[in-house]
Amino acid sequence: MGRESKDGSFPTGLFCVYLVYFSGQAIYNTYLNLYLAQIGFTATQIGSIISISTVALLAAQTLWGILSDRARVKNRVVCFLYLASILSALGFYLTRSYWPVVLLVAVFGACFVPIVPLNDNITLESLVNSKWDYGWIRMGGTIGYAVTVVLIGYFLRDEYSAIFWIVAAAMGLCLLFSLTIPPVKGFRNEKKKSSVREILSNRTLVVLIAFNLIYGLGNSFFYSFYSLHFIQIGGNSRLVGWMMFACSAAEAPCLMFMHRLVKKMGVARLLILAGVLTCVRWSLLYYLTDPVLIIVTNLLHGFSYTGITYCLLNYINRRVPPDLRASGQVLNATMSTVFSKLIFGYIGGAAFELWGAGSMMACSAITIGAATLFFAVWSRGKQKSLSF
Repeated sequence: MGRESKDGSFPTGLFCVYLVYFSGQAIYNTYLNLYLAQIGFTATQIGSIISISTVALLAAQTLWGILSDRARVKNRVVCFLYLASILSALGFYLTRSYWPVVLLVAVFGACFVPIVPLNDNITLESLVNSKWDYGWIRMGGTIGYAVTVVLIGYFLRDEYSAIFWIVAAAMGLCLLFSLTIPPVKGFRNEKKKSSVREILSNRTLVVLIAFNLIYGLGNSFFYSFYSLHFIQIGGNSRLVGWMMFACSAAEAPCLMFMHRLVKKMGVARLLILAGVLTCVRWSLLYYLTDPVLIIVTNLLHGFSYTGITYCLLNYINRRVPPDLRASGQVLNATMSTVFSKLIFGYIGGAAFELWGAGSMMACSAITIGAATLFFAVWSRGKQKSLSF
């Protein structure tokens, strides 16, 4: 157990890691595709880069989760990933050719993306018996993301090549802050080791991960291609920053009170409401063309994202065997983000060129609407199995 849990002091190191990491994520996720478009790649080529690199990420996510669970100290795995992320981010300055860029995106993603679920696992393990809730620590990521997407839009001035050295610098800071976090032990010395099949045998968890996957499909398309559409209808790098700011800033109040909302509403009702609000959001993005209204609409992201994420992370941390928790968090992240990127990578890019972003948002609205209806019917009478 970490020092924060024992003395009751605020876990500053964990908070700062989230603050800086999500600042880097805001830059990379928001502006990578705009950079690729700027150096001459088509939407279809960008989509293929996402899909090809995601295949490598699928294998990498599982590997890092297993290594974290089996490590003597879980923090060391994350520190290695920070170092690898720094080197691969700087590699983008060496080439602009298609296949080398594919390789760089794959390597960087395989090191950068798994940091989120592994850090979540370390945070939740560190906060056992602590007075601090995960939501308060994760709010560091929300603040970092929200502030960065606004400021970086003004800094870049529609020139996106600077994003890689900034991301590398952010990962360097994360590495330094990680060294201040008390070690979280893995289960290398445990005689009895659980099987990964135990995760899949939990039917409730499988349904929750599947629901998160459907949510992640629309989210993946939004973050991968909607910024391209937004610029086509009159936006610019600064307005893209404000749009992403609206998404992230709306998370802050939800994170502060999410533990109370879960207790008051229950997991099932909270997830149903999150699905309904997501359906409304995607539907509005199908109709709207005014940049200001689009920015306002994305405030709906706050409750939906934090509600689904908070419930899944805490359910896994309470209902999965201790030596499988990192693997469980990685499996959830893989299905909700990595697998959805694989689906909406090449297919999403081609669909964007054929039908436009509006039609894809309409498809996303229909999909999450159907998933929410299914979940509402399935979850009746399952309050106990859904609780954590």
